[in-house]
Amino acid sequence: MPRPPLTNEQILRKIRFDEENHHRRCREYFFDFGPLTLPVCLPIPQVDLEHIQDSCNKSTAIYSITPHLEGHTEAYNRDGANRRDIIFSIYEQWFRHHSLDIDFGGFVAKLIRIEIPFTEQRPTVQDIIKIHKAWCEHVETCLPLCARRIDSTGTEIDDSPYEWHGAIGINRKQNMYYKLRPLFRALIIIVDEHATPRQEKVVHLIRTNIPSELSAPIAFESIRPNLESDKSLGHDNKDLITTTLSAAIDFVTALENREESAFPENRRDPNIVDERGDEPGYHTRKARLYIGYTGPDIRGPSSSWVKLAEGENVLPPVTPAVLSMRCSRIKMDTAVFARYQQSEQRLKYRVGCLGAESGVAQ
Repeated sequence: MPRPPLTNEQILRKIRFDEENHHRRCREYFFDFGPLTLPVCLPIPQVDLEHIQDSCNKSTAIYSITPHLEGHTEAYNRDGANRRDIIFSIYEQWFRHHSLDIDFGGFVAKLIRIEIPFTEQRPTVQDIIKIHKAWCEHVETCLPLCARRIDSTGTEIDDSPYEWHGAIGINRKQNMYYKLRPLFRALIIIVDEHATPRQEKVVHLIRTNIPSELSAPIAFESIRPNLESDKSLGHDNKDLITTTLSAAIDFVTALENREESAFPENRRDPNIVDERGDEPGYHTRKARLYIGYTGPDIRGPSSSWVKLAEGENVLPPVTPAVLSMRCSRIKMDTAVFARYQQSEQRLKYRVGCLGAESGVAQ
């Protein structure tokens, strides 16, 4: 029996879900496959322009300090696993409902790797703050380039996405909607240590004291837990607090909500829709051509497309990387994995795949 055609409301849900999946894949790319890596010494080098736009519409920067690593080594793999664990943890925590603003790369944090020559030469917090200040200035300087077709040398700027990783490329036509947030300047997170997957990461929250025009000062008194740390990177004063990654993300999210409420005039025009660098009407054409949408033109932020029913649960989008992470976490928990190995569920799965005649035993 053929399925009944989708209603316009169901189509809008599908398109919003597609946007959520695309958003998560982009966040995974910028944390895992293509993170921004800066040297510990200034000045800031030239980097791909996609990192300029990707620093915009973020609430903070997460700095991960790592020695220079060659590929295909244990340390290299551990560094990658650490970044994957960070994005998996904070995305699941941050994504709570469809009213989230995911347009124009909006997210709670931008990951920045600081690469140091030797492990014993760890930078101080003041070093990281100097790098952060320089990076913010670099973003402000280079952001206009994201709207151009050629750079200052006359070289054509490639604004296309890389299909294999799903990143957005450069949204040249809507570059004016990419802004460096005041909170991004004022507050940073430094990953203190690479905890194992069974432990929650310990981080430092740091006020940078970079002029940022916030509505009110940043106060750390409400943060729990407030941890003692012997790895304060040479910065032990009122502008630093050590806590867990989840507590830090909750704190940053609350601050961002405070700033949005204090400055409603800074919000985007509610009629603006993220066209992903395509021509105006991209989402409407997609809905009508491929799914049979018959409603009015799709406008406004994607967070306004879906109306939730009372009590409706919302789950974060699931990407291949998420499935891989969940499977690896199950295997790392030996007790859970042992129960799964002997479970009837696994037996049924194997029989279904291999056939009952294959002699699969519990």
